[in-house]
Amino acid sequence: MSFRFTIGKKIGTGFGILILLIFVVFGATFVAVNNGIQTFKKNDKTSNELIHNLTPSKEEVVKLKSLIIESRQLAVQWANDQTRNDVGFKIRLKHLINDDIPNTIEDLHGLSKLWEAKENSEDDIDLLNDISDNIVKLFEQYKEIMKLLPDISSYDDPLSFISVRLITDQNGEVVNLISRINNNLIRLQNSIETKEKDALSLVRTSSEESRSQFQSLSLYWWLAGCSIIFAILIAIFTTNTIVKPLNKLRDVILSLGKGIFPEKLVRVRNDEVGDMSNAIFELVGGLQKTTDFAREVGQSNFSAPYTPLSSEDELGHELLKMRDELAETERILEKKVEQRTEEVVKQRDENERQRLKLEDLYKAVTASIRYAKRLQNSILPPENIINSICPDSFVLYKPKDIVSGDFYWFEKLGSKNFFASVDCTGHGVPGAFMSLVGANGLNAAIRVNKLDSPAAILNNLNTFVSESLNKSHEENHIRDGMDISLCAIDYEKMELYYAGANNPLYMIRDGKVMVTKPDKFAIGSFEPDTNTYLEHKIDLQKNDLIYLFSDGYADQFGGEKGKKYLYKRFRESLLEIADKSMSEQNVILDKRITDWQGSFEQVDDILVIGVRI
Repeated sequence: MSFRFTIGKKIGTGFGILILLIFVVFGATFVAVNNGIQTFKKNDKTSNELIHNLTPSKEEVVKLKSLIIESRQLAVQWANDQTRNDVGFKIRLKHLINDDIPNTIEDLHGLSKLWEAKENSEDDIDLLNDISDNIVKLFEQYKEIMKLLPDISSYDDPLSFISVRLITDQNGEVVNLISRINNNLIRLQNSIETKEKDALSLVRTSSEESRSQFQSLSLYWWLAGCSIIFAILIAIFTTNTIVKPLNKLRDVILSLGKGIFPEKLVRVRNDEVGDMSNAIFELVGGLQKTTDFAREVGQSNFSAPYTPLSSEDELGHELLKMRDELAETERILEKKVEQRTEEVVKQRDENERQRLKLEDLYKAVTASIRYAKRLQNSILPPENIINSICPDSFVLYKPKDIVSGDFYWFEKLGSKNFFASVDCTGHGVPGAFMSLVGANGLNAAIRVNKLDSPAAILNNLNTFVSESLNKSHEENHIRDGMDISLCAIDYEKMELYYAGANNPLYMIRDGKVMVTKPDKFAIGSFEPDTNTYLEHKIDLQKNDLIYLFSDGYADQFGGEKGKKYLYKRFRESLLEIADKSMSEQNVILDKRITDWQGSFEQVDDILVIGVRI
């Protein structure tokens, strides 16, 4: 049996050598790093001692020397200068005695607790204790000076003055105590400096040892570099001998999964990849043969020859069975197709008759609606009537459908010029019917009943609508009505009279919008004489702008987020165009709502009436 250098042997050999090299490098590095860590710990301990003990101790000794010298100078000045006790140098001396020097001594005693582990630490501690004792004696002398000379008048006492001079002169007790303290402080400072130099020397020695230990790692770094190069070579070898062939086999299998037969196959080798290549060659051949047979069967060539790959080839046997079943199915389908074709032809003729019938019905309905529009237009005042009643005005009228539930109304009675914006329930044909009822009611109130008050007209209109729709009978109760804003202008008296059902009045004067609120119940929503509408009187000024409208403009959806235009934005638009002519305002308002609507459907009838005084 010939030797096979299999994939497992290739990978095992390469990675075995790599692991051995890694263990060697890791062991040597671990030993060197561990020694370095110990040295660093020792170095760190010495550095901490320098930072937190020796150096602060030396600084405190120097500070204490300076404070002692300062105290002597202040004591001499106390003895010589006849001043009050609240002057600066006397306060400073007291502060040194009570705070600075005691605190410094206390800090040194705290630091001395860490001296015990050092050589000659007992001598240093004895020196510190002797210094502390002498300072206590020195403070007693200072306090004696303060006691003998407590105020300005005490300086006039020869006995007190001479006693103080004896204490502070060159041979006095203060000088002797300070001399002993300074000598001990110098000795203590020299001892600490010696320990500090020893610690610095130890740090330098440890650093040299650490450097030499890490320099010895260069050989192992070289081995590590060789390991990396060897690992790269193993990766390249694995990629060329294993990964690339497997990727090619994967591409072949993926192509087969998509029904695509590969043009080139993987070269056969003496390993597991070669075994898989042979298996795929056989699979491709069998699939190619099966595909050719399936193609022939799909073209209704049921006599095409085909032999299964083996007795266990379930797919092959199923294909033969499918061929026979398809042959029989095709014969049956051909017969059914002939029958269904006759039925489809009959159904198509019937559908065409129904379509023509629907077209005729649609045309008839559309014609009726257009006739209804002509009827509705007959109730709308023409432009010349509008101009005669309100000379400087516009009407923006945009029905949602062919016919509209909104309508505008203009009429004149005596010195009063009436105009109204009316929004009937619904839109389209139902709204149009309601608009005819509303227009007839308004005309009857003016022309027949001769009512010249907007509030009286609305009350009369409510009665007219209720009676027209038989709303007084429970069985005939219809939930229909209308919202309206009605104005009457007396140009001679410059007065405006307004009454409204749910629709307000906007008036712009001096760059501000003034809103007159309506009554909150619609025409036709209540029994006659159970409610009455309120009338508002407004004194007019030249160039006042009056606006009546339905809710269609503010309720229109659009913009970037598909939201309503809203009344706030509507009022802002009216303010922006207030200085334009009425015809320009009409064009601008129409363009703005069209741009706002964009691709959205118009949701309701739109009506805006504008009048300039």
